[in-house]
Amino acid sequence: RGMMVDPARHFIPIKDLKKFVDMMAYYKFNKLHVHLTDNQGWRLPVPGYPRLQSVASKRTESFGDGIPHEGMYTKKELKDLVAYCAARGIEVIPEIDVPGHNQALHAAYPEFFCFPKPDMKVRTVAGNSRELVCPQKPEVWKFYAAVFKELKDIFPSSTVHLGGDEAPTELWKKCPLCREARTKAGMKDEQEQMRAFFANMTALLNKNGQTPQFWYEGNAGIYHPGETVYAWRQDQARQAIEKTKKAGLNLIMASNEYCYLDFPQFPGQYNWGWMQTTPLQKCYELDPAFGKSAAEAGHIRGVHAPVWAEHLPDLNHLLYRVYPRAMALAEAGWSPMEVRSWENFQRKVADHRSFVLKRFNYDLKRTKDNEPPFRWENKK
Repeated sequence: RGMMVDPARHFIPIKDLKKFVDMMAYYKFNKLHVHLTDNQGWRLPVPGYPRLQSVASKRTESFGDGIPHEGMYTKKELKDLVAYCAARGIEVIPEIDVPGHNQALHAAYPEFFCFPKPDMKVRTVAGNSRELVCPQKPEVWKFYAAVFKELKDIFPSSTVHLGGDEAPTELWKKCPLCREARTKAGMKDEQEQMRAFFANMTALLNKNGQTPQFWYEGNAGIYHPGETVYAWRQDQARQAIEKTKKAGLNLIMASNEYCYLDFPQFPGQYNWGWMQTTPLQKCYELDPAFGKSAAEAGHIRGVHAPVWAEHLPDLNHLLYRVYPRAMALAEAGWSPMEVRSWENFQRKVADHRSFVLKRFNYDLKRTKDNEPPFRWENKK
């Protein structure tokens, strides 16, 4: 029963992450997945790579607001978070996104990429870029070896999420180094190169006793038997159950139509122009197996609630979007469909209303401008 937070897009101070964890623990979530790197920011310090902090952890603004945004955790802070979570029965899983979602890394270390752009800037809006790290450059592997070593020292978990999603290979196709490597290895296309890239990343992790997880992109052939993937795309989640079982993969269900808690939760709530509305009842209706039998779906390891934060700038906005829907996903993680009752669940949510409101009020008292929380929502 996992939840993902996204300090790469909007930095979340450790003190606020602990408040988020308190709510998770109350509803018996047991995995905190921390998305530490993306186009909009890099939040993990790595010895020997100072430009991660001086360049990759900062951006000039967010969505044209003209306000600089930055943040980088210290090693001590992350270890403190791990201990705080462990005391509450929660394992922390770090994510370092590869090979894409790396515009912030490109801004700091352009030499890691197929076509270095010294004038690259940390991304200030949502969305992705075409920039993938170049798998043929030795300095790339030296860098990620240092990253994984640091993760091993900070996070006791043997699991590292490697992202792996939304990685357009068009620049790999054009890159002379990548073309030469494909020819030498007899690879027919860039997808074979992606599989080899993941294999090399996995080998690096294995040296530290770590294993990878990935966002599932529909092509089971680029992963390796025994690995764990997250079904996240709405149009692929159902098909992913059969395809991943056939490929010998473990599956975690995070279908965005049920599980993406940054999506609006009622009609009229601001959706940034493209998000679908996912009301509480929709979340409660999640069947992680989509009606398949235990024999067909026994490789499903749990449910996962990502909270992407391009448009969620602080703890109050996070909690407002997450609750009460997280309660529904928690119940989906431990209750078979045949024992669930929407009517009974609504009564339970009503009983929990005062607890959640107290939690929100606690946060409100500490907002520096003393305005009501979630004011972006109220404007809509």
